[in-house]
Amino acid sequence: MKVLFLLLSIPLVAASSSFQCGVPKVRINEVIVRGRDVTPGSFPWHAAVYHRKGRSDSYACGGTLVSSVYVLTADHCVKDDNGYVLSPKRIFARLGVHNLNAPNLQTSQHHDILMIHRFTEPQQKKNDIALLELSTEAAFNQHVQPACINQEEDVTGQSGVAVGWGFTEDDDVSATLKAARMPVVSTTTCLEHDRDTFGQTLDSSLFCAGYTNGTTVCNGDSGGGLHVKRGDAWYVVGIVSFTAPREDQSLLCKKDSYAAFTNVATFVPWLRNVTELLSLAEKGSVTVRDGHDADPTRRYPNYLPRLCGNFLVSRIVGGTPAKLFEFPWMALLAYRTELSESTEYLCGGSLINKRYVLTASNCVYPKTPFQVRLGEHDLNSYKDCNPNDASDCAPPVQDVAIDYIVRHQQQDRRTKSNDIALIRLTREVSFDDHIQPICLPVTPALKEQKLQRYIVTGFGRTESFGDISNILLKATLPAVSKANCQQDGGPLGYPARYNGVRFVQFGVTSFGRACGVGASVYTDVANLMDWILANMQA
Repeated sequence: MKVLFLLLSIPLVAASSSFQCGVPKVRINEVIVRGRDVTPGSFPWHAAVYHRKGRSDSYACGGTLVSSVYVLTADHCVKDDNGYVLSPKRIFARLGVHNLNAPNLQTSQHHDILMIHRFTEPQQKKNDIALLELSTEAAFNQHVQPACINQEEDVTGQSGVAVGWGFTEDDDVSATLKAARMPVVSTTTCLEHDRDTFGQTLDSSLFCAGYTNGTTVCNGDSGGGLHVKRGDAWYVVGIVSFTAPREDQSLLCKKDSYAAFTNVATFVPWLRNVTELLSLAEKGSVTVRDGHDADPTRRYPNYLPRLCGNFLVSRIVGGTPAKLFEFPWMALLAYRTELSESTEYLCGGSLINKRYVLTASNCVYPKTPFQVRLGEHDLNSYKDCNPNDASDCAPPVQDVAIDYIVRHQQQDRRTKSNDIALIRLTREVSFDDHIQPICLPVTPALKEQKLQRYIVTGFGRTESFGDISNILLKATLPAVSKANCQQDGGPLGYPARYNGVRFVQFGVTSFGRACGVGASVYTDVANLMDWILANMQA
């Protein structure tokens, strides 16, 4: 099969040292036992989570902003009334909100959800934790800031503040944000108070907090945080999970009972795996048109988007047509035919940001492409639609002219080394469901990944001298395999954990052999990351 290759891996990345959390920009009023309205901006990490149903939406839960793109909430907050996990498209978050009924448009931010990260399927109300990955980064200001994540597993005896828009002591929903101070009580105290409610659930992943005098969290507070102040910073120690039910079967919380909170510290390893932040965040200017060697002592600006490689792992199978929207970073290089003005697609590439496509040097010299096509799925179809749902169609492809091309100056066709090139487009492309960037190995952990198999995708021949497929194909191949008949320039990849589950490109198809004869050769992207960054511009 004539294909383009992509590769993925699973790293852990340290957060940037400049990242600051848990420090409000306004003065926090001290909260009283039974809760009171808080000053706007007092808890700038508290988020409102909404569910969409048809054309309407409604407030569902609270949440805690822990970085520019992650909101921590309860697992049951990402499910509908029947217990089914919602699609990310049916959830969104609002930040900087104080009054649910009258959100201040100057201070509030609306963010759709790119991906829902769940720890596991909760059992007996345990593991009630989830992360919402925002599709756009939060803008930190006086009303929007992240909270710090607690890592102390035992917080018994510490006094925290719960924040939310839940039911008040009068069984009315609070439109304005309220806060109440609550102590964390021991497991023994909680069980002695209500063994029927908490006896089957309390372990290291849960703790109880509150009072038995009417001060507790209630319906509508779920997913919100319990925060403890240490020094100048606030830490989220718990997530509102559940309360004791009333005897009248009203489904409302029991006011004179403790509440159960998910113990955030228990899930710190999982949180680290999902929310690692790239440290290369500086913006700068590198004005180059000809490829040059990267200075190994210099740190180059990273123009690669952090939200990249969005991918559903369960869709990967070998030797079948790719689904619509499955590989949105695939690029086709367009060439003029020698005897006519018609266009032919001879090479592939991968979109790595809004202005650059990564490909093989062989694909740009001696024959040079004039245009890049993005978002293509079926070359024979003007409009690409899901064969099982005619209403599920992709937007039109984007054909973008090429500004200039940067080839690696040390490419050696004899040894097949450094066969890599960057194509700069004349304009920024518009990201959509069918056009998204792939991730590259920008971290040490990613660069060291050694996988046993890869995924190849492309428009190519399925066998020697066979017909060229007009539909994007995919296959899973071992690391050393007869991956034959592929087009040059395509990305080599595989699903792995990186800011969640992402596609990270580790190889560029360099030299394919004749179908059925030997293995193909791929340029190692990880070893050339410095060159890639050094030859990109903003």
